Amino acid sequence: MASKYSMNDRPSWPRRAIVTAGEPYGNKGLHFGHVGGVFVPADFFARFLRDRLGRENVIFTSGTDCYGSPIMESYRKLKENEGYDKSISEYVESNHSRQAATLNNYNISCDIYGGSGLEPAAQIHNEVTAEIIERLHEQGTISKRSTLQFYDAKAGTFLNGRQVIGRCPIQGCKSEKAYADECDLGHQFEPEELIAPKSQLTGEVPELRPVDNLYFDLPAYLDFMKTYTAKLAQNPQVRSVVSKTMEEWLLPAQLYIQNKFREAFDAVEDQLPEHTVLEPEGNKSSFTVTFPSWKERDDAHAVLANGGVRFRSGKALVPFRITGNIDWGVPVPEVDGVSDVTCWCWPESLWAPISYTRTVLARDAKAAGVTEG
Repeated sequence: MASKYSMNDRPSWPRRAIVTAGEPYGNKGLHFGHVGGVFVPADFFARFLRDRLGRENVIFTSGTDCYGSPIMESYRKLKENEGYDKSISEYVESNHSRQAATLNNYNISCDIYGGSGLEPAAQIHNEVTAEIIERLHEQGTISKRSTLQFYDAKAGTFLNGRQVIGRCPIQGCKSEKAYADECDLGHQFEPEELIAPKSQLTGEVPELRPVDNLYFDLPAYLDFMKTYTAKLAQNPQVRSVVSKTMEEWLLPAQLYIQNKFREAFDAVEDQLPEHTVLEPEGNKSSFTVTFPSWKERDDAHAVLANGGVRFRSGKALVPFRITGNIDWGVPVPEVDGVSDVTCWCWPESLWAPISYTRTVLARDAKAAGVTEG
């Protein structure tokens, strides 16, 4: 039987709206999955809102995501295998032009299709990034951490995430394609936990060297994440797999150790930070060590490694690294003495909608003869 609706059920509309479409990487042109799966639905919605709110009250933005490991890796292979002699910026710009031409051929009505590393959006993108990072630092939510990063001694360079491959250390994960700090199934871990790492540049086993970077204090928001995840679980519009996957990352910080290492573990247990041991049940082949937080768990890594104890990490919130030690990226202002680092701003982040919208407004102001200030 059809539901009965009243005037109170009618949707309300904002005065203005920003519509965004997920940004494709700048390492290739667009295929029909990009156009039909991403841009056509967004274009449909933007056209609907323009009709509803007025053309001048809707901005439809998107663009090429100019940064990221896939771009750097594709560029490296093109140079080494095919003798490509242009810069990475020129490589990205050529792919951006191909993408823009495809969207134009399909009559996708973006107000701007920019590029995060290309002008005129690049300068605004950099300014927005610096502004957000400085505000986060003022609020005490980002800070410096010295961690280990893979270094290829034969190639003489630090390796980005996709230039190292190994096996995922997260318990229960079967991925054989894990990178420096994340596997292809989305599990995140510390670089030193990666099993059997290999440099994709030379095939050598890379070294781990200490570097300084900026990290966002994600564990500080554990209670917020638990509350938010519980709300998602009650929302009929959200698939249960979403909330269940998020719940897995809100568990206590744990390490899983195979029973065959029990004697070695007992020999160094008194050197470990505060922890509790959960003995294996039934025929389980491993026991569980639980720590108050990720800090104690990470401090335990060196103790266990020196004692010859192999372990796997459980899922838990850890500080999220937001900078890297590579040249191709968005420049980051010096914070806590960390300088000469960059960051990659993903399409699903807040950066792109803000920076591209500012680009549209700046472009329109210039066209109207309005000067800054």
